[in-house]
Amino acid sequence: MEHERPVQHLDRARSDADYFPATSLIEADQAMKVRGYTDSEREVSLEALEGAVPADKVIPNTASSVLSAVRLQGTGMDYFVSLIAALAEESGTRVITTDRSIGGAVETDW
Repeated sequence: MEHERPVQHLDRARSDADYFPATSLIEADQAMKVRGYTDSEREVSLEALEGAVPADKVIPNTASSVLSAVRLQGTGMDYFVSLIAALAEESGTRVITTDRSIGGAVETDW
């Protein structure tokens, strides 16, 4: 099943060591909106994430990480990807992703 691996990673978000960037929630919502999801469809999807990712496991970007993201964007990195990579760089954590461009900046896993 194609969703099995992502579900495993969401389950890990409940552990003490794993966190979920707020930027990822915003990017997911934006992607759904751009792809024409209705408000109702977006709500259902975000409610599912709300149940899977506890609020205390969601972390925001700091001003310093946004500054670092601007620098990463200067190297050609995508806006949202740069925000996630900069947050990981600042916190010394790895990113769970299939996006290879992040791997050039920080440690990744999938």
